[in-house]
Amino acid sequence: MAEPLQSPYVKGNTLKLNVGRVGRKSPLKLDDGAEVQVRIVDVIEPATLSVVVIVELEPTSEPKDQANYSNSPIKMVLKVFDRRFSLQLREELKSSDPSTVATEEEYLGFLRQGSMPDFAADYNKYYKFTSDDWDSPMKEAYFSLTCARMKETEARIYDYLVDLQGIHIPKFYADVQVASQPAAGEHLDSSLAEYLEVGAILIEYIPGFLLSTMVTETPESAWPGICNQAIDVVQKIVGHHFVNTDMQTRNVIVRREEAEEYRVFYIDFGLCDFRDPSDSDEVWTQYAYQEAEENRIGWSLANAISRAKGKNGKKYEGKLPLSWEFTPSNRFVGQDIEDYPKHSWYP
Repeated sequence: MAEPLQSPYVKGNTLKLNVGRVGRKSPLKLDDGAEVQVRIVDVIEPATLSVVVIVELEPTSEPKDQANYSNSPIKMVLKVFDRRFSLQLREELKSSDPSTVATEEEYLGFLRQGSMPDFAADYNKYYKFTSDDWDSPMKEAYFSLTCARMKETEARIYDYLVDLQGIHIPKFYADVQVASQPAAGEHLDSSLAEYLEVGAILIEYIPGFLLSTMVTETPESAWPGICNQAIDVVQKIVGHHFVNTDMQTRNVIVRREEAEEYRVFYIDFGLCDFRDPSDSDEVWTQYAYQEAEENRIGWSLANAISRAKGKNGKKYEGKLPLSWEFTPSNRFVGQDIEDYPKHSWYP
């Protein structure tokens, strides 16, 4: 078997980033189009749809950048949508192997032959479709387009939820691109170079534990407050002009605050569907109801509490009420369509 590519996303490595757009709530003194270097101080494993690392900005000699280092360096999360090391995405096509030098060469050949435009056109029309008949270059093309879509989706959601940034979702610092290796796109037409780009986002680092581990991380007295807050926040998110198809407790961080308080942060928006302009209110409301984002969080929490209070990991069967139970709001059931909030679906 060919040797897999060595990942650059390891502790201690330095990455060069090209800043595409700075977030409205970013504390960093950066300009759109700037070039910065970050040092990886920790790696969140295992890698899933994105590679997630904790980074700090490397100091530069530019006077305007010194404001970023007036105190201790700011820890940030860099979410990298790199098809080569997106393990969960690559496992989606069960016959897919880790990225190697050979598969990269085959993919470059696919690009040079001009095969990508037609593939991309089909992808944009049927982007959730995959095929067992795809060869290695076609799989890499699929991974490339999907990673780009996820990055653009996540960056866009942060703009939609700007009022929640720093309160119940991380602050969005910047939309960036990880500088590629010099030889990666040699002799490749500039119109195709984008299919080798590695997109990423810089967001606020939120220390804490996953909501999915609440029953082992906190005392029972804290469960009702955390659960109520988690439902309240998801209700603030639900009903916007997108549906999060990956709304799960493992995508929520709980931060410990002072005086034994806790704050909930939703952190993953790469798998969201936007309302198509052709969708009627009835169609969109039904879709939101079927995805049941609130119910996914609520029932997951209720089941976790039930098992924590039951015997041998089984659901609780006692007669006393549990410390918290989920009551669905059913906000989309029987709702008068005329009362459904109207939005400008595209910024």
